[in-house]
Amino acid sequence: MNTQADAKRRLLEADDERCRALLAHDLDALDRILTDDVVYTHSSASVDTKEAFLRSMREGRLRYLAAQRKSADIRLYGQVAVMHGHVIMQVEVHGNKKDLNNLFQSVWIEREGRWQMASWASTVIPPETKTL
Repeated sequence: MNTQADAKRRLLEADDERCRALLAHDLDALDRILTDDVVYTHSSASVDTKEAFLRSMREGRLRYLAAQRKSADIRLYGQVAVMHGHVIMQVEVHGNKKDLNNLFQSVWIEREGRWQMASWASTVIPPETKTL
């Protein structure tokens, strides 16, 4: 039986797999995890399609060096889930390292028993913000 707790556990596992793929530069895994029509909104406000996102990684313009999800709240709506949380990342964009302390929101769709990310959006938490 597929309980809500089980669905949330599997979703967190899928997001962990996504983070591992980002750090390992595993574009094949990312290709499976992201829906074909994913909308990927970076904290810089640039928006990528799946093709553009994977290409920026393949060409070395974007590298994920570290990523740690600090918190995540998941809301399930049938086979759609919305995850909102806090993530700390280190990325390299065009050769420049950036430390990011972000809030994020992602939308996931369960297809054939597997979660895929359909949307990602993150925003930088201003340094003067003390609590979330």
